[in-house]
Amino acid sequence: MAAETLPAAASADRLSDMLRRCGALEIGSVSDVAVDSSRATILSRITRLRLSYAEETSGAPPTLILKTALPERIGNPNWDAGRQEVAFYNDVAAKMPVGLVPRCFEAKWEADTRDWHLLLEDLTDSHEIATAWPLPPSAEQ
Repeated sequence: MAAETLPAAASADRLSDMLRRCGALEIGSVSDVAVDSSRATILSRITRLRLSYAEETSGAPPTLILKTALPERIGNPNWDAGRQEVAFYNDVAAKMPVGLVPRCFEAKWEADTRDWHLLLEDLTDSHEIATAWPLPPSAEQ
């Protein structure tokens, strides 16, 4: 996924505004967004974004996970993948104790287009993917 194909939700200006609104960016702004990795799943695309800041920032996330609809599914009236996950992060996760689920910085669902996205805390450096979905982890995992 090239930088020019990132969705509007991943623009530097939009991320700056979103991180300020949720208290994760007190000063400065996002100056650049780069794709570290991107992979499609059965239901979505998961992209790890690396953020650069215009000034030194304290506590602002260096990376985020952007989870989006698969482009070929947007607009399909029979496809609601993402709607329940967005609802979970907006309605359930927001009321859960901090640290129980990844922090969600933004969860958006567009009913008219079926487009959606999540901007999540990146746990890549502290967690691992045990198996490819839908396979369960092994007893050791």
